[in-house]
Parts: sequence; C-alpha cells; structure tokens
Amino acid sequence: MHLNPKVLVVEDDRQQARYFQLLLHRYDPPFEVDIASDAPEALDKLAGKKYDVLTIDYHLPSMTGLELLVQIKKQYSYLPIIMVTGQGDEQVAVEAMRKGAQDYLTKSREYLELMPRILLRAIRENSLAKQLEESRHRYYELFHNANIAIFVIDAETIHIQQMNKCAEHLLGLPYELGRQKAFFNLVSPDQQTLIENLFKNIRENGNATAENVRLLHQQKRIIPTDINGSYLQSNEHRLIELFVTDIREKLAMMRQLQLSQHRLLSLFNGITDMICVLTTDYKLLMGNKRYLEFTGNTSKSITNKKCYETLFNRQTPCDICPALKTYDTGDSHFVEIYHDNRIYHIWTFPMQSHDGRPEYIVEYAKDVTEDKELERQLIKAEKLASIGLLSSGIAHELRNPLNIIETARYSIETSLEQKTPEIEQKLSVIKSNVQRSSAIIDNLLQFSRHSDLKKEQIDLSALVKSTISLLHKEMMRVNIIPTVTFLGETLSVYLNLDSLKQVFLNIIQNAIHAMPHGGHLQINTYASRDKKWMTVEFTDDGQGISEKNLKHIFTPFFTTKAPNEGTGLGLYLSYTLLKREGGDIQVESTLGTGSTFRVQLPVVEER
Repeated sequence: MHLNPKVLVVEDDRQQARYFQLLLHRYDPPFEVDIASDAPEALDKLAGKKYDVLTIDYHLPSMTGLELLVQIKKQYSYLPIIMVTGQGDEQVAVEAMRKGAQDYLTKSREYLELMPRILLRAIRENSLAKQLEESRHRYYELFHNANIAIFVIDAETIHIQQMNKCAEHLLGLPYELGRQKAFFNLVSPDQQTLIENLFKNIRENGNATAENVRLLHQQKRIIPTDINGSYLQSNEHRLIELFVTDIREKLAMMRQLQLSQHRLLSLFNGITDMICVLTTDYKLLMGNKRYLEFTGNTSKSITNKKCYETLFNRQTPCDICPALKTYDTGDSHFVEIYHDNRIYHIWTFPMQSHDGRPEYIVEYAKDVTEDKELERQLIKAEKLASIGLLSSGIAHELRNPLNIIETARYSIETSLEQKTPEIEQKLSVIKSNVQRSSAIIDNLLQFSRHSDLKKEQIDLSALVKSTISLLHKEMMRVNIIPTVTFLGETLSVYLNLDSLKQVFLNIIQNAIHAMPHGGHLQINTYASRDKKWMTVEFTDDGQGISEKNLKHIFTPFFTTKAPNEGTGLGLYLSYTLLKREGGDIQVESTLGTGSTFRVQLPVVEER
C-alpha cells in the first residue's frame, strides 16, 4: 500500500466534497485526495492519474453513479470503488455490488468517520486480490508450459531415471513403475533399430531426432510420437534427455488436411467456369478441369506456361490485364475482354503470403457472350416500353407546332398577291415552330442511337440536360419542377452511352411516377475527393418506397406500379448495366417523404 493512498472523490456537492477532502488529509496516514464534480471530469482525471481507490456519489449531474461505475470498471477493472448515496436504498446497494462496487455507504451521520477505514480496507483487499491473481497466473503458465513428455535416461543402461507427469500421462505409466525401466521396453518391437540409431547419434553428435516413433501405452495402445534427444553430463553421470511429443493430433490434422485438400480440389474442378492460379510473372501453377478443357492442356503440361498464351493464344500480356493491378495493390480487380467474337469477364484475387503481400494470383474467367446478348435484348425491350410511355407526350409536343405550321401555310396561301407584314409574321411563326419540331425529333433520334456496347468518353452535364429535355413535357404535365446542380468540377466518365442513357431515363421516369400530383426533382452531380468517381444524385419528394419493397427494387420483374404501367425491369437493368460498366447504384427512401438514387460512375483514366 502507498504511504499516502490516492483517492478520487466523485461528488457534485462541492462543500461536502471539500469537507471529506479535509477529513482524509488529517487521517493517519493522510490521503492524497482529488475531487471531480461530475462523470466527464472523473473520467478525465482517471485518464491522467493513477488512483488507489474511488468514491462515487449515486446522484451526479450527467449520469447516475451506477452508470459511471460500469464505464470505469470496463477500463479499470481492478480499481476498488465505494458507492455513496444519500438514501439507504437496498436495491441500489445490491445493484452497485453486482456491477463491481467494493462497498456501499449511506450518507448517515457517522459515514465520514467510517469512510477512511473503509477506503483503507478496500485498498488492502484489492492489493491481496491482485497478488492472488498474479500467483494464480504464474501457476497457470507453469502448468501449461509443461505440455511435453520428458524422460531422463542413463546413457549407458538406457534405463529411465526420471519422467515428468506429462510423460506419465502419455503412456499411462506411473513414475514408480517407469523408473529404472528400459526405454526400449516402451517402443514398438519393429522400431528397436530406429531407437538404437537414435541413441547412437545422440552419443556421437550430442543431439538427434526421430520421427513417428510408436510408443506403447500401458493399455496396449500405440502412441505415435516425435522424439528429440540431447546428451547431458551431470557430474559423473552421463544422461540422455528425451523430449517426446505426442503427434496423434498432428497426424489427425494431416489426415484432415489431406481430406480438405481433396474436397477443395473436387470443388475447384467442379466449378464450370475457368479458374487458374498464377505467379506474379503470369506463369500458370494450376488450373481447374474447365480451364484445362478450354485450353486443351493437362495439369502437367500447363505448368510454367503463360496464362495469356494458353487462354488467348497471345505472345504478350493482355493490354488491360487485371493480374498486375492485383499484385501491385493487393485488391481484387475486374476487366471485360473481347476475344474471337466472344466476351469474357475476368476477376483476379490475391493469395497472400505471411507478410500480407500477394504471393500468387487467382484468376477467374467467365464467358458471358450469351449473357450479354440476353442483356441487349432486355435493353431493347425496356426501351420499347419507355418509348411507349413517352409517345403521348411527344405527340402532344409535336401537334401544336404542326397545327401552327398548317395555319400559317393557309394564311400564306390566301395572301400571295401582296406580301404584307402579316404574311411575314406568319412566315416567322412557321420557321420558329419548324425549328422547334425539328429539335424535338433530333433529340429523340439522338436518344435512340445505338452505340454498339462500346465504351466512350461521356460528357455528364450534356447527358443529364438531354435526358431532362426529353422528359420535360411529361414532367410539366404533372407539375414536376426539375433542378440540375453541378457541384464543383464535372469530370468525364468512360462508359457505354446506351447503358448510361437507359439508367438515367429509368430513374427519372420512376421519379415521375412517384410524384403523380407534382413535386420537385433535384439532380446533383459531384466528384469524389480522389477524383476517381463521379456521382449523379436524383432526389424526389414523392411517395417514397416502403422498407419491405426497398430490398426488392433491383429484382427483375418486381414492380409496385399498376398493371400495364411497368415491366419491373427498369431498375434491374440499371443495376446490371452499372455493375457491368464498373459503376454502382445506391438508394435511400422513406415512405411518404421521397427517394434518393445515387449513381456512381468511374472517371476516365489517362491513357
């Protein structure tokens, strides 16, 4: 115990705390007393200073004393704590002791006189508890360190002189029976020569080992072991010390490992897509059955060949090979490769060594040509559905200027004899409305242009404005006000134009359906801090999506719209297209408040 025990008093009554401090200063031995008026101050003082004991008042400003007790015990488990309260509540006392308090005092008339002795007792009990715990810990370590059988043997007679308890347990041989017994009698008869050679090597070299030595248990069982022996010279006695390790568990683990390897190999070969393991210089170590069939190799002939040679019949690595990126970064990577009119999706994953660096690369290749074709057909089907929904708005937009053109034409036709100002005005009307109709038609044709699934550099601001323009009439019809804000620098992205147009069109159409009585659609674009991603955020104040439906919105053919109003493919296609292009889509929604869709797009890389 310290000559001057250190105590922290947590008490919001400053006057009472000061009186308590003065009392403890005058005690023999005097206490070093610090005061904290609330829980945060107490935690700060505990972080900066070591105390022998702590008193906590039950009623504190920011939390109860029990709550502070729990927090302190989590960080300072061995710190003794005395709980103090102005009311003798037995339930509080029981709860305080259950949560780790050393003692509990009620603020009675004599409690201040009792407190010094209670504090000293708590410190002594805590010190004894620590010493007991340390003693138990040392005993625990000694017990578990003696987990190997040890035999001390006379080097001449090969009789056992001593053996530890682990050795007794290993062979079921009590010390009294084992002492002076020849070690040869403990070994399987067919391994006598092995043991003779072991002892010979120990005498000649000072130490030796023997693996898979079968020792005999007293109950006629065989115990497989590994033995490490050393030569000892003790005064006039020449001894051999044997350290015997029970390898039954090791052998069982080896058998289990072999079984696991067999199962993994069966799983590896059972996968219908191509998988191979590469070194960092593209050399093949192994490939699954499908990989070998596709490349026309065998498991032996594939070794040390280059992956690009066997898979794509190339002489150099693929231009966009993800394996090198995985080796450099330690992360998985994905790429889409076109070869011989086929489309392949290739993922690479690191196989890490002990230092955490990729030692080998796992390459997973999938032929997705048929999937891509199906995707194209789905895109076309969704476009047809979208065009059907837009046709009424487009027809209405075109009808007015065409009627005006017809009216103006009639006026000109009836006024050809003299070119009056009225005729000129009509001609001007014709020109402006023809231009308007032409612009609408051009915009529709631009949106219907097919880009052959090739990636290209896309101006996001132009694409967003074009999409809004195409749907402007539909939004005006239901009184939806769109607002587009470009926050910061708008970076170009490198994706397939058709895919991205389809995604934006689907999201905005869903927003229109979510606001049948009008509302506001806010579209924001912004770049990530590392300039690697552009985000296009669509926020509406419509009906929102229930939590139940939110987890299904990217499921194909799932829709909450009325019959004949939706196919349930829009968001599924949007999600699939973005994932294929290396992007992502996220959604947040609250029923009755609105929804936010965030489309994340990779920025154009320098080439």
